[in-house]
Amino acid sequence: MKTLLLGLGNELYGDDGVGIHVVRKIKEDFQMEPDDSLAGQEIHVEESSLSGLALLDIIVGYDRLILVDTIKRPRPVPGRIHVLKEKDIRAIPGPSPHYVSVPQTIEIGRRLGLSVPSKIEIIGIEAKNIHHLGENLSPELRKQLPAIIRKVKSLLG
Repeated sequence: MKTLLLGLGNELYGDDGVGIHVVRKIKEDFQMEPDDSLAGQEIHVEESSLSGLALLDIIVGYDRLILVDTIKRPRPVPGRIHVLKEKDIRAIPGPSPHYVSVPQTIEIGRRLGLSVPSKIEIIGIEAKNIHHLGENLSPELRKQLPAIIRKVKSLLG
């Protein structure tokens, strides 16, 4: 099974960059080159600030997708981890007609006959500041990074 660990986010928006921080640390821990597989397994690690249909170019050709990104909650607890399966996420429409959500992107890929992942796991990280300019994670989220990384590594097996 060919797996893609994909960290999403935008480092210029504080906590929104947590997915990117997580996958960079995992790459570093396994001393990976950009296109290497992880510890001899067919696990590839990527980061992206893209969204919508642009993600199809990244996820096509993988059997399994583990997506690490922030999750919006009314009263967030920075660093709280939510492990979701594809069935747990509804086809949430994007915030505008020009934006396609992750579930919609995957469904479009399937309908086009593209080889999109059949097994999808989302690691949703509650974050404090996802809309404020700033390149650093909040102190609360930075403190939780080791636990988030351990959780993602455990899913990788």
